[in-house]
Amino acid sequence: MSARLSRAERRRLRRAERAVDAMSPTEREIFLSIRVDGLSYSDVSTRHGITVADVERHCAAALRILDRHMHERHHKWWQFWR
Repeated sequence: MSARLSRAERRRLRRAERAVDAMSPTEREIFLSIRVDGLSYSDVSTRHGITVADVERHCAAALRILDRHMHERHHKWWQFWR
């Protein structure tokens, strides 16, 4: 198996990095705690001193940002002038 990434894989990795950079610090911390560290929602809520519902809300916001960046859609020309 090659250690080199294909062009498509590098592009996906850059999109994911931009998505994580676009998250607020709280969203980023909670998202990475859940997805990378493998913590449960209750563990994250205890660690940050917030409710599980707040963890769910922050994680959902982070996933929306990730989805938006990973599925870059071709916009209509008029959408650039918003």
